[in-house]
Amino acid sequence: MKGTLMVSACVLIRSGHGKSEEVVAKVRQFEGVRNAFAVLGRYDVVVDLEAPDPTALGNPAFKVGEPGGVVFTETLVEIQRGR
Repeated sequence: MKGTLMVSACVLIRSGHGKSEEVVAKVRQFEGVRNAFAVLGRYDVVVDLEAPDPTALGNPAFKVGEPGGVVFTETLVEIQRGR
């Protein structure tokens, strides 16, 4: 959204064994999710979120941890340094 200030976050998801693609399919349907994809490593799924303000970001950030197959999440919220 060019010209509009948005708040972004990245949610790292650990899913149950063999559940990563199922989790990706579920969270891609949530409002505020820009992208979701399976990865290799400590986490199984990465979700990119975007919202108009921090309060609006909270709803999708909490929601991505709800689907069956999600073991736990870690949310990394974008920050901007004031000058």
